[in-house]
Amino acid sequence: MAGPATTHAWSRSPYSPADPRTRPSHPAGTTATAPRRGRRIRPVAHRATSGGGRRRPAAAGETVTSDAVSVDPRADGGSSSVVDLGPAFYVPLGTRDHVRGVLLVANVPGGRVFPDAVVDMVICFGNQAALTLEVAEHRQDAERMLVLGDRDRIARDLHDLVIQRLFAGALTLQSTLGRVADRPQVSERIQQVVDDLDDTIKVIRSTIYGLRESDRGRGGLRARVVTETDRAAEALGFTPALRMTGLLDTDVPAEYAEHLLAVLGEALSNAARHAHATAVDVGVDVSDRTLRLRVRDNGRGIDPATTRRSGLANLRRRAENLGGGFSTSSNQPSGTVLAWSVPLPLPS
Repeated sequence: MAGPATTHAWSRSPYSPADPRTRPSHPAGTTATAPRRGRRIRPVAHRATSGGGRRRPAAAGETVTSDAVSVDPRADGGSSSVVDLGPAFYVPLGTRDHVRGVLLVANVPGGRVFPDAVVDMVICFGNQAALTLEVAEHRQDAERMLVLGDRDRIARDLHDLVIQRLFAGALTLQSTLGRVADRPQVSERIQQVVDDLDDTIKVIRSTIYGLRESDRGRGGLRARVVTETDRAAEALGFTPALRMTGLLDTDVPAEYAEHLLAVLGEALSNAARHAHATAVDVGVDVSDRTLRLRVRDNGRGIDPATTRRSGLANLRRRAENLGGGFSTSSNQPSGTVLAWSVPLPLPS
């Protein structure tokens, strides 16, 4: 079986356990020669139909038999329309209310009709296979619920414990600025720590949102940005730092979101292939009806001798097509900063 909705069966001549001449000697699932007719037995597959088209009784939870399935008007498409088949029967995998697939067992044209004992044996096999699929699905659902529970707990702990402590620490440091006003170097150092703590809180909040959104299908723009940065970690060898601010999921139209994701993917790819960076910082922001993306790395920077920059030209073209702009600058002490921004249309 290739999946829950598709099953594969191998056509063969019916045999009797008491007759050694008809007992198959080949492993299940392999091509072999029919013992009595000398014809090659080919694998066949069938998928239960749903929606449009004529619905087979097997897809409705009933076992169906046919003396010549390839010429049977009930066999609308499927394997019988591709492979010349003789006597056959369809066995549903699952219950009448939930058919997961259909198992087709067929003989060569002109072969003997399958006896009831063989049909009952395959029905039993189909029931066991359907039960196995049912158990596997329930196990996957249980594992998924465990993962979702863990993610919800992590997100709750990050919000209730980590963020609150960082926020309290930042307020404490900020309250000391007035006491060291006569020492500008100390004041500047404290202010820098406060700004770093504020940025850290933003990153953690974005992580919390990503934990809660990553399992909701395709998700909004925030979840897709998280997915894009996680995918880039395979090529970079590390996970880029990510911060997102603003109403990305509500204020950014779908067309603009697609452009942003394409630009982000290209920027991260450049950082992995050309810059050889060891740290990448990604920032996505929506404010004042403007969508901004900034990707900063500590790599080798853009070589001035390089004249062919089709990737960067594409990023610039995407911005200009939306009425925005794109720029590159040097990062300190090393690396590159890519800045991409476009104005967002007014809500209709």
